[in-house]
Parts: sequence; C-alpha cells; structure tokens
Amino acid sequence: MGDITVSAPGKVILHGEHAVVYGKVAIAASLNLRTYLRMRRGTDNLISLDLPNIAIKKSWTTDGIKSQVSLPLCDPNKPVGVSGELLTKLKDIAGVDQHESDTKQLAVITFLYLYCALAAHKGTLPAIGLKVVSVQPVSAGLGSSASFSVCLAASLLQLSGIISSPAGDEVWSEAERDLINSWAFFGEKILHGNPSGIDNSVSTYGGAIKFKSGKITPLCRVPKLQILLVNTGVPRSTKVLVARCRERYQKYPDIIEPVLKSIEAISHRCEEVLAELADSPSTDLYETLEDLIDINQHHLGALCVNHPALEEIVRTAAKYGLHAKLTGAGGGGCAFIFIKPDTPLTTLADIKSEFASQKLSCWETSVGSPGVTAHSGDDGHLKQLFS
Repeated sequence: MGDITVSAPGKVILHGEHAVVYGKVAIAASLNLRTYLRMRRGTDNLISLDLPNIAIKKSWTTDGIKSQVSLPLCDPNKPVGVSGELLTKLKDIAGVDQHESDTKQLAVITFLYLYCALAAHKGTLPAIGLKVVSVQPVSAGLGSSASFSVCLAASLLQLSGIISSPAGDEVWSEAERDLINSWAFFGEKILHGNPSGIDNSVSTYGGAIKFKSGKITPLCRVPKLQILLVNTGVPRSTKVLVARCRERYQKYPDIIEPVLKSIEAISHRCEEVLAELADSPSTDLYETLEDLIDINQHHLGALCVNHPALEEIVRTAAKYGLHAKLTGAGGGGCAFIFIKPDTPLTTLADIKSEFASQKLSCWETSVGSPGVTAHSGDDGHLKQLFS
C-alpha cells in the first residue's frame, strides 16, 4: 500500500451556541479550512508523529509499544473509549505527565490510542510515519482537534483494511463514515473530556447539522456560503463562559429563558432559509440570514458572553455594510462575517486591509464543504503542503 492522504474540515457554529446547553437547537456547518494527514508505511520498526502546527515531533519503536501495551486492544468495528489503566500507560509511553491537560500533549495520546486500537487489530503493529498539517487556526474554537481525530481515524482504519481505500470519485459508504465518526469521537474525549459530538460529526460528514439534546441530525440541503472568519486572538475558557451564562440564567430565569427560546427560533429559521437557498437563491433570503446574525449577536450579548474585541469586529463589519456575530463560546475567539454573493471585491479587500492594520488574522472561506475525504498522492497542492 502506498501513501494514505486524507483531509477533514473544521467547523463553525452558525447559531445556537450557549442555548444548546439548555436543550435548545444549534446549527453548525463545516468550514473549507481543513486539516490534512499523510501516512507513509515504514520498514524500520519506527512509528513517527509530526505535528508542525503545534511544534510536536515524536517517535517510538513498535517493539517498545508492544512491550507496554497488550494487543490487540479491541474489535475495531466496535468503537470504545480508552480505559483509565491504558491511558496511564499511553501517557508513560508518550512521556506526558499523568495530570497533563494541555491539548497539544493530549493530541499525542489520541494518536497513540487510535494507532494501538486500529492498526494493531491483528496483534501486530505496522511501522508508519505520519504528518498532520492544518490550514485552519488551532485552538480557536473552529474544530481543529476534531478534524485531527477524524483524519487519524480515517487513515488508520484505511491502513488496516477495515474501511475501503477510495479511488477517483469514489467515497466512503455511510457505514464507513459512521465508523470513522465513532472512533473520532473517542479521540475527542481524550482531548476534551466530555465533548458534545458536534465537532467530529461536522468534520466527518461535512455540510451542516442540527444538534439538540445530544441528537445530531444532518441537514440535507445546504448551500455553500462565503464567510470571513476573524480571530480576535483573545484566549477564552469555554467552561468559564458557560458558567457565566448559567449565572445570569439563574439570576434572571424569566428574562433569559425567552432569550434562549428566541435563539432556538433563530436556529430553526436558519435551517429553513438554508434549505430554501439550496433550491433557489434570492436576495431576500440572504437578507434574512443577515437579520438572523444581527439578532443572535445581540442575544449573545444579553447572555454576557461577548467581548470588546468581538464587538469591534461587529462594528467594523457594519461600517462596510456587512453583518457579523461571534461563533463558539465567545469571550474572545472568533467571529464570522457573512459575505453575500454580490459583495464587491473592493469591499472585501478594504475590510481585510483594516483587520490587517488591527493585527487581526482573518480567512475568507466557505461553509458547507465536504467532510472527511481521501486524496490522491499526485495532488500538487498536497505535495507542496507536505514538503
């Protein structure tokens, strides 16, 4: 078998952040900012992991891992999470402190677990070299860790022959994608403890999903929409922001509950508009999306999860006749600006220039892109990416 190359998209929450914690609907979509993974078979008994985006480079011997882990771990067709005992062993193998919570270090543990669970199902370990390159920002609330887990699961399942190796226009079957998604979810649990499953599902299936009370429903009709993502560069804690929102809810339940219901209504209306746009784009529908963005941004301010840097992005967008809202936990992180098809190129150039003058990173991209994808090794773009 030659090289295996796969990619998976990041995600953006369009509507429903924070309200989803209270059982309301959220809408999330894939981003055309992707994580790419290349796996090469080796003959030197070495396993190497190269993660240049987070400056991690590690290697092990197959014999060294087999001496510490009893293989095979499980049936790869029946996804299961890592046990506490195995997690301790994997942290020892990785040279990571047992109390480590840094996601950069936990990414190594995620690799080791999925590698042992999927590549060793016959009791032997293949020598491989694996490199992961992300063209999406990491640690920005855009699902980079989920796309990493999805790429790992897809490549290792393919390596082991558990799923097919698509060629040309072929794609994985629904059952194969379900298996990729389930294993990626257990990778996410190592990285984040108790994830919702939104990020890995969007990254696996692409398009957009509706999420409510743990149930994920793919949206069948999703148009590709252009957005400008802007990173405030302000670090934030999702845990702290969720607690802040809950404090406000407990203090003013009769006021905040209607706000959460209104956010859910926005999510429902967004779902309807996306389906209508997929069938017949119109100016009125694009304007409705702009209105929903404005209303939801105000609601999120009422929940105390905004930040001056996010508000400044919203004001800058309005100056150019564009509409923006925070995405994810808020309190920093990223905002997205909706770009209608008839937006002048000069407007985009001017607003990008203004953000650059403010030393803010921004990316023009689309939502609704394909999920996890297998690539040909002949792709010139990928050769350059991994050079």
